[in-house]
Amino acid sequence: MEVLNFVMAFTPILFVLVGILCFKQPAKRVAPLALVWTLILAFTYFNVTGATFAENIAAFDPLVWKGVKEGFKIVLMVFGAFVILNLLRETGAIEDVKATISRISDDRRVQVIVIGMLMPIFLEGAAGAGAPAAIAAPFLVALGFDPVTSVAIALLGDATPASWGGAGLTTINGGAALVDAGLATVAQNAAMVGRFHMFGVLVIPFIMTYMAFGKKGFKGVVPYLTFAGVSTCLVMFALSNFVGAEVTSMGTGLISMLLSVLYVRVIGVKTPEEYRHHSEAAARRYSSFHAMSPYIYMLVLLPVIRYGFPAVVKNGFAVMCTFGYIVWVDVVILLCGVLGAVTLRVKSKTYFDVCRRTISNVAPVMITMGSLLIVAYIMQSSNTGMMNLLATDIAKVVGRFYPAAAVLIGSSGAFITGTGLGSNIMFAQMHIDAAASLGMNPITIFAGQNAGASLGNLICPNNTVAACATVDEVGNEGAVMKKTLKAFAIILVLYMALAMLYTCVLFPHFGA
Repeated sequence: MEVLNFVMAFTPILFVLVGILCFKQPAKRVAPLALVWTLILAFTYFNVTGATFAENIAAFDPLVWKGVKEGFKIVLMVFGAFVILNLLRETGAIEDVKATISRISDDRRVQVIVIGMLMPIFLEGAAGAGAPAAIAAPFLVALGFDPVTSVAIALLGDATPASWGGAGLTTINGGAALVDAGLATVAQNAAMVGRFHMFGVLVIPFIMTYMAFGKKGFKGVVPYLTFAGVSTCLVMFALSNFVGAEVTSMGTGLISMLLSVLYVRVIGVKTPEEYRHHSEAAARRYSSFHAMSPYIYMLVLLPVIRYGFPAVVKNGFAVMCTFGYIVWVDVVILLCGVLGAVTLRVKSKTYFDVCRRTISNVAPVMITMGSLLIVAYIMQSSNTGMMNLLATDIAKVVGRFYPAAAVLIGSSGAFITGTGLGSNIMFAQMHIDAAASLGMNPITIFAGQNAGASLGNLICPNNTVAACATVDEVGNEGAVMKKTLKAFAIILVLYMALAMLYTCVLFPHFGA
């Protein structure tokens, strides 16, 4: 019976994966059907409270509207990011963006690492809320990279910094259960998860290069990839262990970008002709600043508003988040699109034409995002207990291998919820209880959960849908997930091994 319960609880996830990957159906078709199936389960098999039909309606109706509202907030960010990309296309500024980036390095493999890994790390610290992939993917497309590969790379770039999120919220709020119980401090939680992700960023440059260019792509660039991985690894370790959760992501991204640029300028990279970016010989239409102005405004405004606004107006940032954390990110991205249009001297008619076309592109995403979020909320609901059942059953089976299982549970939580914070809050107490019963260190176990939750964002269907929408690849989610699943599997195994090593060998008494 327990096995059957586990299988039934897992079927909504299986429905989505099989529909997208095996039957190659677009998420906009699979998601509504998965929602219908989840509702059937909620009203019948997982009606754990024995509620009547009317009582179930009353319980699930708010979750449906919550999914619609939260889906709209995500789609609004997608719309803003896609408007910027379409503006660059409409004005021809895309060609000048390519020429500007090539001044940093004309090696397309270096461009992948700087834009695909280091920029998302910075953006996660500055904003979080899905902004890194929504911004980096269109940027890579603007540089001439394949849209599907661009989305996969952007998602991979955000696979590590999401453990800290905007201003460290994912670790600070997500690990509050350990802090409140007196088992850990915020600094200890931040430090230990940093010891996981420092190895993630060490291997990600190599995975990204293979993802974009295959085996041949390593020719002449291994020294740079090694430098990028090691420097990011050391910076992330230093900031997470000796500075704090609030600045780890943003500081790591910014410092590592500067170090990469310094390496390229001082040491250089041997670039085969096939991987060299060739700028168009035609005269530039815009200066570097004008062409890249929407992204420049974002890189400045996101951290300034996130960290500087409360200093100007008491509780000002809290007011901006009244309708949800992601809303302020939406507003900033939309504002940057308007500022970019003004800087590029786009006529108002052209701007509104671009907006209208973009609305038609992203409208179908609303159905997909809303459906997936409602599925997540129903699975998390105490009325069904589906998500808790999955995690608890995994914990029962693994025994002494629980630290490794905590990584998998964290990834599962983020796969469903779309956020590392949601996964951490959902399972932190369960990990505390498991650590106590097994006589293990709760800090290292929660760090595994936190690291896995960040990694789970890489394969989360609603994250994939949102990123695909920013580059007009709605319907190609399966192609993206095939790329990201391979990367996910590699890093997941690495993190599970680290969880066992840290908990049982290296840091069994950390924080005691």
